[in-house]
Order: sequence, then structure tokens, then C-alpha cells
Amino acid sequence: MTAKRWWLVVLLAIVPAGLVAQQQNYQSQMTERGLPAGLVAQVDAIAADATAQGLPAGPLVDKAIEGWAKHVPEPRIVTALNQFQVRLRAAQQALIRTGHGDPAGLVIAGAAEAMAQGIGETQLGNIVDAAQTPAAAGHGLRVAAALVAQGIGADDASAIVVQWMHRGSTDAQLLDLPSLANQYRGQGTPPSQIGQRLMQGGGSMAGAGVSPGMGSRPPGVPPGNPDQTGSGQSRTRRP
Repeated sequence: MTAKRWWLVVLLAIVPAGLVAQQQNYQSQMTERGLPAGLVAQVDAIAADATAQGLPAGPLVDKAIEGWAKHVPEPRIVTALNQFQVRLRAAQQALIRTGHGDPAGLVIAGAAEAMAQGIGETQLGNIVDAAQTPAAAGHGLRVAAALVAQGIGADDASAIVVQWMHRGSTDAQLLDLPSLANQYRGQGTPPSQIGQRLMQGGGSMAGAGVSPGMGSRPPGVPPGNPDQTGSGQSRTRRP
């Protein structure tokens, strides 16, 4: 048996079958998108390291695919992935410091996006506390980030998301908040007043000209009813 095959046998023996299948799926995704073998191997190594640290590998793979599609040079893609992994690690640690041990991957990814927009640890914790499921927490963090990107302050954006969660809003309604904010902006409403209107409930989305589930969602969030994503998942709680 060659040394390479021997190490493969050892790897398969110590890595759960589900993770091996997931890793092979990532490799297939990148290959199908045209990424060269050398880049696939580098991304795969970064993704495997992230997984070992309890970080989500999917966003890293997606970022690599996106970079290749935009004709970004391979070295820059690898550098960007290493930097992104650092951000994910920082988000994971921030969530742990707020009392949310072992956060789900989609929550970590959402927290990284929120922190990049200046949302602090206290706000991260408030959003995760208010969420009924890990999926809702991830969506809420990304929505807060999207609202900040539209000019709403970080404190207000976080408070808006928390209030909508406390009202029992569905994930679809939550994900359409950036669309509602964009609609108000198109009507000439200043960002400060947009925040106030959303804090007060924002009125009917249909009345504001926004169709639930069909607005400008945060980047990477698919259309349709995201409630199905979080069904059957337990609420993210403090240990």
C-alpha cells in the first residue's frame, strides 16, 4: 500500500462519514464550477481546517466559487479565504463570549456578516436570544447587517430585528425587512425615520408596496419560505 493510500485509510477511519461526504460534495461543486484542481485542493484544505475548528465550511467554498466566477486570481482568492476564516473565528468567539456555546455554522456566518457592519457583541447576543431557531438567528443577524448597510444605525438595526422576532414574525417576513427599508428610502424617507417606522412595526408590507418573500433579501438568502430551513431545529440557548 502506498503512503498516500495509507494516509487516506487513516483519514477515513477518524473522520465521520458525513463530513467526508460533505467534503467530497464541496470538491464536486468547485470542480463543476470550473475551479482548477490546484485551487480546489487549497480551498479544500482551508475548509477542512475551518471544520476542525467548528466553523462553517460552506461560506468559504461559496466565496471561492464567487471569486473564481469574477475572475479573481487564485492567490487573491486564497488570501481572501484565509481572512474570511479569521472573521468567522472572531464571530464564533464573540458568540461564545455572549453565552452562546457551540453556535451553529449559519449563526457564525451571520454573526461574521453582522460584525463586518459594525454590530457589536451585545447586539449579536440580543438577536440570537430573541431567535426561536438557529436558522432564525442566522437570518436575523444577516438582516441586521443589511439594514446597517442601508444607513440604519447598528443599535437600531439590531433592535428592529429583535422586536420583529418578539412579535412572532416568520423568517420570510424578517428577511423582507431590507426590502421594506429600501421601499421607504425610494419614497424619500431619511434613514433615521426608516428605522423608526420599522421599529414601530413598519405597517403592512403589502401597503408599502412590498410582496412578502419577494423582496431584496440579504445576499445569499434564497427566495421562498425560509421557515422550512429552520423547522425541527431547537432554539439556540445559553448553556
